[in-house]
Amino acid sequence: MSRLEKTTIANEKTSRFFVRLRRIPGEHWYLANGNEKNVNPKNKIKVPDSIKAQDFLVDEISFFNKLVWYHFTCGDLEGWLPKRNIRKTFRRLDVAPIKQATQSDIDNQCTAILMLLESSGAMVEPAALKAEVEKWHGSAGTLMELSDLIISKTHSIRDLNGVNFRKLDKQLLRRRPILVRVAGMDNLKSSLILLTGFNRKTYYYNDPWTGKLESISQQHLRKHWTRGNLEAISY
Repeated sequence: MSRLEKTTIANEKTSRFFVRLRRIPGEHWYLANGNEKNVNPKNKIKVPDSIKAQDFLVDEISFFNKLVWYHFTCGDLEGWLPKRNIRKTFRRLDVAPIKQATQSDIDNQCTAILMLLESSGAMVEPAALKAEVEKWHGSAGTLMELSDLIISKTHSIRDLNGVNFRKLDKQLLRRRPILVRVAGMDNLKSSLILLTGFNRKTYYYNDPWTGKLESISQQHLRKHWTRGNLEAISY
């Protein structure tokens, strides 16, 4: 195979995310660091059976040898996986959950929005954010009325109000978490959560109320999202 210079298509600071291996015949393999410029059979290392079903944390995406590759870590292993061997029905973004400071609606909203903004790499001053959210909350605003705030920190806005789940999945595959208004979740009349991934028809989200990564079926998410007027935004 021809030796090609590596061309990075996403820098090392790309937002990290988790992937899983496809269920394919034959052995899964990866390349150790340094072997990615000249792929040949002797460089291929078998993925141990014991971790084949685990989540692989990706921190860089590159293109070489006419393929897209993901640089991963999984336990003590690290190397490069070919994108074509990665499942398209699973993705989970590496966004740390944050627990809201109090049970107030303002703290719920501030925490969810903070996680969204920080996932983009933006620097956020909590007091300034709270002032903005209080102003927005006081006007009983819709999520799209947060546009100025979101654009000022991330330089973009994505209106996902009322879209289908395929479009939510597509946004998550673009490594963008999604702010969703729900109702009836955690026995709350209304709250904000941050969608961070999916596994077929299961969704992962950071819940400010619990401060944890949670999961929910597509059916139940649809019910709570519908009660929240199908509002959702991203960047």
